Amino acid sequence: MKIKSLGLKVSIIVTLVIATIVIIITYVVSTQSTAMMMGLSEREAVVANSSLVKEVQRLEGEALARARIIAYSFNIIEAMQDNDDVALKSALQYYSEGMDVITLTDSNGNVLMRVHSDMVGDNVMSQKALSTAINTLTSTSLIESGSATGMATRGAAPIFDFDGELIGAVVCGHNLSNPEYVDYIKELLGAEITIFEGDMRLSSTIIDDAGNRVIGTQLTNQAVIDAVLINRQDFSLQITLFGHEYFANYSPIISDGEAIGMLFAGVPIEATLADQRNMMNTVILLSIVCGVAGVILVFVFNIFSVSRPLKKIGVFAEKIKTGDLGLSKVSESTIAVRSSDEVGMMARTLEAAYSELKGYIGEIKEKMTNLADGDLTKETDFNFQGDFVLIKDAINEITRNLNQTLAEINTTSAQVSIGAKQVADGAQSLAQGSTEQAASVQQLSSSIAEIAESTKANAATADRTSKLSANIKESAERGSRQMDEMISAVKDINDASTSISKIIKTIDDIAFQTNILALNAAVEAARAGQHGKGFAVVAEEVRNLASKSAEAAKDTDDMIQDSMKKAEFGSKIAGETAESLSEIVSGINESNQLVIEIAESSEQQSMGISQINTGIDQVAQVVQQNSATAQQSAAASEQMSGPSTALQQLISQFKLKDNGKSFNLPPSAAPRYEPSPAPQSFDAGDGGSFGKY
Repeated sequence: MKIKSLGLKVSIIVTLVIATIVIIITYVVSTQSTAMMMGLSEREAVVANSSLVKEVQRLEGEALARARIIAYSFNIIEAMQDNDDVALKSALQYYSEGMDVITLTDSNGNVLMRVHSDMVGDNVMSQKALSTAINTLTSTSLIESGSATGMATRGAAPIFDFDGELIGAVVCGHNLSNPEYVDYIKELLGAEITIFEGDMRLSSTIIDDAGNRVIGTQLTNQAVIDAVLINRQDFSLQITLFGHEYFANYSPIISDGEAIGMLFAGVPIEATLADQRNMMNTVILLSIVCGVAGVILVFVFNIFSVSRPLKKIGVFAEKIKTGDLGLSKVSESTIAVRSSDEVGMMARTLEAAYSELKGYIGEIKEKMTNLADGDLTKETDFNFQGDFVLIKDAINEITRNLNQTLAEINTTSAQVSIGAKQVADGAQSLAQGSTEQAASVQQLSSSIAEIAESTKANAATADRTSKLSANIKESAERGSRQMDEMISAVKDINDASTSISKIIKTIDDIAFQTNILALNAAVEAARAGQHGKGFAVVAEEVRNLASKSAEAAKDTDDMIQDSMKKAEFGSKIAGETAESLSEIVSGINESNQLVIEIAESSEQQSMGISQINTGIDQVAQVVQQNSATAQQSAAASEQMSGPSTALQQLISQFKLKDNGKSFNLPPSAAPRYEPSPAPQSFDAGDGGSFGKY
């Protein structure tokens, strides 16, 4: 379910907080109380054991005091000197109240009389207290074990006769096996008490399952024995005895520097836990009661101090939201919340805001009514505050702007009326000039068309010239290539002539060598005499042949040299011719490029003139449309005069500051429209020249 009440929300939050606090308190009590109670039980055990120790010390002191009293008793001294057993026994009986043990001995430790027994004549010098009193002649007390009484507190004092001679000693004590002492401590402190003789239970308040005191049983916890009997230290622990849990504290019984027994005090855990549960239940119950009471108080407080006042404030705010400000009908203007807290302050603030808002809206309504009635002469001077000052300024600014705007409209309407007539006159002149301009544009279009035809013919001629230049360029390039081939052939001939010249040189060298060989053969034939004649003839013929070969080679070389010179000259001429052809080709290329550019320019010029011709046609159409529009404008200007007059009549219904005269302009100051002169006609003639407007 969706919660709508703020008081209910606050109540729920506080309830949750209180519930959380109760849960925390319960948790803390449940978790911490156990440890607290356990610690308390442990301290109770220590206190109980300490009380037991003090009780034993008290019994020990009481035994010493009683022994001193008996030792200084005249009746006892006289009875001992007179050996009067009856008088001695009567005197001892008188002092025996509250004592478990009274033993009277002579100076050698022989028993003269016992109150707790009829046995006499035995020697008890083995008792440390008695032996110390007789040997040191001083009183002493301690705890020790005896053969007849068991462990007991003993106070011993020497007895002197009237001359100061030692005549005996007396020992008084309390038998610690007497349950009276442990029951007294238990009743006093509420703890279980046990007195150990060594590790044996001598006296105890603990009852076993059979209903008997647990005496005569040994302690089995070695940790306790080591700590208390061996190390002579106090020791605390949690133990289980006969099915019951205890917090226990042990203390050693020290006699003559040795631990002869132990004192035990134990606090039952069951009782502690029961107390803990009772305390925890009490705390939880109180927490719940306080929490419920707190929740009820919170709900009551929220209902009467928060929810109801806020509901009233909400109803009042809803009135403001729906626009119920009491301007059109009677309406309650107070919230009826008079508390002095923040809610009351909110209510009073809202009432003041309601009153202020009512005044603001009333003033705005009055001003808007004046505006609706056309009265723009008043500005609001109501005492607006805060951001409402912006509304006041905005309303006044609207009033001022409307005054200025309507005054300017009034002035402008007069100017529009004057301007409408001037526009009509100008439109009439414009229509006449547009008609004359249309005729001039028509003549201009004819001239441009003739120029376009001439330019198109020039473009065609330039195109044919470009094609002819291209053919000439191609022929020149072909002649240049053939000249390059001829130069190459002449070069090859020159190279071949050089090779032949080398061969002729070789033949000349062979003829020279042959001539030398023939000369050598002739010399050898001359030396041979008659036998060499035939060989000499052959040698002569060979020499003649070599001479002819040399001459022929020389003639061939001369001819080849002459041919090489002519070939070199022809190659030079061919090279110069090739260079001339290259220059011709270059010139033809440049000329061809120029002709191409002329053709392209003529083509573009032709296209441009065509576009100009198209544009002039469009201008002619526009001029004709302008002429028609100017005539329509003249008619519309005539019609503007009527609405301008009606606009002035409408504005005259508003009441303006100073009657709007501060914004009016005199008719003489209104701008006048002067129509531009009509355009002059031009004579296209034969299309060769243009006229001027």
